[in-house]
Amino acid sequence: MIDESFLKRVEEARKQGKKIGIVQGSWDLFHLGHLRYLLKAKEQCDFLIVAMDSDEKIKKRKGSGRPIIPEEERYEFIKLLPGIASEVVIKEVNEPKWHLIKSVKPDVLIIIKETYKKEQIEALKEYCTEIKILPRQSESSTSDKIRKIVISSKGKQVKEINELVSIAIEDLKKRIGYTSDMDEIITMLIDHLRDSTDVVCPVSAACFYNGEWHFGTNHTDLNLPAYDINNRTELYYALTEHAEMNLLKKLGEVQVLDTPIYTTLFPCDKCMKVLIEKGVKEIYYLEDHPERNWSKRSHALAKKHGIITRPLIEKTEVETLVDMNGYKYIYPPNARKQEQLDIMIKKEAEGIDPLGIEHIDQEILYVTNYWYVTKNKFPYLGAELQFLIISKYGIYDIKDITEQMWAELKEISLNLIEEYQINGGAISMRFGDPSFSGATLKRLHVHIIMPKEEEKVRFGIGGHKELKKGLKIE
Repeated sequence: MIDESFLKRVEEARKQGKKIGIVQGSWDLFHLGHLRYLLKAKEQCDFLIVAMDSDEKIKKRKGSGRPIIPEEERYEFIKLLPGIASEVVIKEVNEPKWHLIKSVKPDVLIIIKETYKKEQIEALKEYCTEIKILPRQSESSTSDKIRKIVISSKGKQVKEINELVSIAIEDLKKRIGYTSDMDEIITMLIDHLRDSTDVVCPVSAACFYNGEWHFGTNHTDLNLPAYDINNRTELYYALTEHAEMNLLKKLGEVQVLDTPIYTTLFPCDKCMKVLIEKGVKEIYYLEDHPERNWSKRSHALAKKHGIITRPLIEKTEVETLVDMNGYKYIYPPNARKQEQLDIMIKKEAEGIDPLGIEHIDQEILYVTNYWYVTKNKFPYLGAELQFLIISKYGIYDIKDITEQMWAELKEISLNLIEEYQINGGAISMRFGDPSFSGATLKRLHVHIIMPKEEEKVRFGIGGHKELKKGLKIE
């Protein structure tokens, strides 16, 4: 708890010339990695404040099964560690954001890379003289250790759990006709299935949020009788954490999730309700059980709330994207510069869409529900400003643009015109066969161009069959 006497002790230490540091964590099921982390934190300062999450705070973030060790014991344990903590503070569940950091304004805040996102670290610099990022001090986290303990102690009810999960994964691969050249997200989803503890139907879910991929898997309560696990009774569903919920739990306190969800199995109706509340607009899935009542209810909910749901594997997508030259995401004959062509070819060879939000290698100005905005890396001759508004979820056919997407596109365009004081110019979108449209990249995107004063910008419509003279594919 933060009280006046605590703050007075901190200020007294500061007057004595001591360097004040803060390190934070749950410190649940204290292990060697925790100890190493605290020792390294102590090396960074003279007066170390160890902040510890309360039971309620941990429960809200990590679920009802945590913490393993109650806060009174965790508090006493850290206090008794010799020569480390000058102060131990319990962070309560309803404290304002960064309350301790803002109150103390430490000389150094010690964190691990995963604690805060990049933009949060920048914001925290207002309250901290220095932010020291340390690597993890052990190979596995407390959550990993707890999972292993649970499987070890309860796994007798589900024999050879890891082997059975592996068999279920192989069955899924056969059902969907899995090959190694499928989209990267499919490969990542299947790779993460091994973290599931559901031996009959392992499920994984993912989303790209704040510049990185996050994954969740479904977990069976191994205290359940084998009958409920293997026969999927209502008791099983009530006491099993679904992949989507596990994913949201890992994301933390996200109020609005304006990014698509990818999952190996279409979400059940209960998960769908939560995803709707979070503001999810798109759901992509590998498999579905349309004959099941839960799936029918879930699809109806998605339709009612305007959520786009699409299978991840669609033969029509591959057929329409791949052109006569065998390219799926690019069209080299329309490239204007060698550097541009080299980037396109490299990405295509890796099976990557160069305009995918997770792969684009230039600054993203901002992201909306359906689009993201960047400046054109290879602007047209005579352009003073050239922005690209790019389909966030991989839309390649103009008929797939929804009314909501058109409306949002208009709003983005008007915002850019106002923000960058664009006096005049053009808003242009190429579509269809790139040998006619002139596009070099097949994912739908919109150009907003403002010319330099007294100059013209030639925005070509009409493609080529051969590479521009002087360009080559190596």
